[in-house]
Formats: sequence, C-alpha cells, structure tokens
Amino acid sequence: MGRNANGEVSGLTPAYEIVGRGPELVLIPGTFADRRTWSRVLGRLSARFRCLLLDPRGTNETPDPGTAFTADDLAADVASAMDAAGFERAHVVGHSLGASVAIILAARRPDRVRSLVACSPSVAPDAYLNAVFELWSALSDSKLPDHAVNLGLILNAFGRGAFENGTVRAIVDEMDRHPIARATIKRYIECDRGLDLNPVMRNVDASTLVVVGSEDALTGVEQARAVGASVPGARLEVIEGAGHGPHLETPMTFARIVMSFLLS
Repeated sequence: MGRNANGEVSGLTPAYEIVGRGPELVLIPGTFADRRTWSRVLGRLSARFRCLLLDPRGTNETPDPGTAFTADDLAADVASAMDAAGFERAHVVGHSLGASVAIILAARRPDRVRSLVACSPSVAPDAYLNAVFELWSALSDSKLPDHAVNLGLILNAFGRGAFENGTVRAIVDEMDRHPIARATIKRYIECDRGLDLNPVMRNVDASTLVVVGSEDALTGVEQARAVGASVPGARLEVIEGAGHGPHLETPMTFARIVMSFLLS
C-alpha cells in the first residue's frame, strides 16, 4: 500500500473469489460497494468468463487500513488481486468509481487489460457531484442511524423503477446488515473528490465500451459521454430506463450488452 521505493503506487491485496470458466474477467465495484454488487449479472457472465470478484478496501471481507487513498491506489489493489489470482491479462469491467479505477489500470498497465467496460463513469467531480459529496460528508458525521445514512448514500444512485420493484429496498437492507464504518465512508468521499481522469483517458489503448443509464441522476449521461469522447475509439451505450446502477436495475440488458462487446 502507498508508494514503493521507486515512487510507484503499490496496493494491498483485497479479498477475492473466482467464479466461472473461460477468458479472464475482472469485476470492480463502485463507491461503498463490494463483490456482491455483481450478483444479478454474475450467473450470465460466469457462464462464459472466469470472473474475479473483489472487495475494495474497507468493504465486506477487506479491512480498511485506516489511511487516505486515491483511485490510483485502488487500481494498484486490483492489480494485486489479479497477481494473487494468477490473472496475467484480463477483460475489466468497472462500475462508477470502479469504472474510473478500470480506466486508470488500463492507462497505466496496458499489459494487464485486454478490453475495458466502464459503467456509469465520471471524468472528475462537477458542481452537482461536489454537492452530493457535501451531503454524504454531513451524513457520515451525523448521529443518524445507519439506515438513514445508507438511504442517503444511495438515494440518487437509482432510477425510479428500482424503487418501485424493491431493488433499492433490498440493497439498503443489505447495507443495514453490514454497515460500512463512518471513517471508511469519509475516505471514499475524499477519494471521489480527488478523482480526475483527464491525465489518463487518452492513454487507454484497450478496446473500450462505456455504458450508462438514461436516468443516471448521480454521475449523469454527460459525464459518460465525456469519457466516451476522450478514450480513443470508445463506444457508448445508453440503457433506457436505468439509473446509475444498470447492472442492478436492468441486469439482463447490461449482461447482454457487456457479453456482446467482450465476445466480439
């Protein structure tokens, strides 16, 4: 973790598991999420791919080392998990902050990334996202019960359909059962605040697909368009009716689009 003697970012090794057979595929969760975020698409993906699922630092089975971290550090963590799992070079799918981590990994370590899917990415915080981060910070500092905090953290991360069909309720219930430490929440907020993909996007050499929900009220469609326009040769797919989490809200459509891209 941190930087080694050569000044390069070095990572911890997150808890991980491998599911399925076929070409190697790494799945990177977003802010506050862990490997369980892929549960609704894993059956389809693992039928054709050998999937590496991991818990980013401070989530599920991976401890929080207690120090500040950046998206570059998280990319180094992913590389460390790939090393531990024996994944020399793989397709990489990332969601939200995980999409940014995937882009950084592809730019800095092109030898490790065969192709790239960036779901619901953002280039850097805009005024809206900075307002969201202020709200998240206030929630993490509050004495509100975990349920209220968890609801506040994900309220604008889903389209209305996900509230109507029980998806959001199930996710919040799971967060309530396994709440993330408030200190870890704060470190993720600072990581998100410091994100800037502008220096790295044009260095991505891997074939890239950008996926975004048409109702993404968190990072938004325009942020995804900006990523798609900046990564050389990237293709953009907009999933109608989905919010910030297409893999959870429209899993069949998400899996079909991703598998079609990866197998093409």
